[in-house]
Amino acid sequence: MIEILDPGLFSTIQDLGRKGYQKYGVPVSGVMDFISARLVNMLVGNDENSALIEFYMKGPKLKFHSDAYFAIAGDVRAKLNGRDIHPWKRYKASSGDVLEIGTISSGSYGYIAFSGGINTEPILGSRSTYLRANIGDKLKSGDRIPLGSHYNLPRLDYIPRSLIPKYSNSVEARIILGPDDDHFTENGIKTFFSSEYTVTPESDRMGYRLKGPKIEHSKRGPDIITDVVPLGTVQVPGNGQPIIMLADRQTTGGYARIGVVITADIPKVAQLRPGGKIRFKEVTIEKAYEELMKIENRLELIKKLLYGKLIYIRTSVSGRTFDTFIELMYDHL
Repeated sequence: MIEILDPGLFSTIQDLGRKGYQKYGVPVSGVMDFISARLVNMLVGNDENSALIEFYMKGPKLKFHSDAYFAIAGDVRAKLNGRDIHPWKRYKASSGDVLEIGTISSGSYGYIAFSGGINTEPILGSRSTYLRANIGDKLKSGDRIPLGSHYNLPRLDYIPRSLIPKYSNSVEARIILGPDDDHFTENGIKTFFSSEYTVTPESDRMGYRLKGPKIEHSKRGPDIITDVVPLGTVQVPGNGQPIIMLADRQTTGGYARIGVVITADIPKVAQLRPGGKIRFKEVTIEKAYEELMKIENRLELIKKLLYGKLIYIRTSVSGRTFDTFIELMYDHL
């Protein structure tokens, strides 16, 4: 069990989301950056969907009431009993130890995973917090959170530096155009793909409101008959300013959808902070699938590396960098 001494700026319990209930009006919610969350769960021997703590900008301070392994994801400094520790590395805490997470240097979201995962009662198959429906709550001082007991620690206790996610406050997000592109003029679509937009302070886990050149609607206007809002949907209301819908998005919406950010690019978009810059690039559905498969394959390779089934080598040739994973065939040794 852990006890929250100071919740930080905005900390919640999340997993990969409450899937299968959108048809009933229940949002998916879940972590904002699925790559970081899955990696840090791997590091402590958890299932990748295990619940953990997600924190925004400034992390929590907490006390362990039982022994546990833990790891932190994010570009952030931390201390265990006053001694500096590093993110992306596994540590063992003893009962009575105090962990304090500082302020994120780059990116906006960080994670703390515990061996066995957070073991609160699931609601509709998930432990994710969704504040707008009063499913869970923000963490607060005095909260006591139970931990699970089932985990399988990998051999390696850290993520190699070159495999750690990098966070930038200026990104290019790849987009599948539509499905409501007929609600925009040719000039409006051109503006969308040729302009730089800024993340505004009115952004949150539900969606990032952007500010930039106005996107012109066609005669069909900004409104549609209420329709589905997938993760990454870019809505453009009457003011012509795009909104990227993220983890806590509603299940349906009535604003025209100019495009959808591909799943592979959701983490880097989610890690933008207010003032961050974003540009959009059109890609095909086939390209979106290809990029997602690259991420899934890479995560699987990192998992095998952690469990000692692969050797990882990074090389540079003529200014180009290559990552090589070599599988160890123990049966042939």
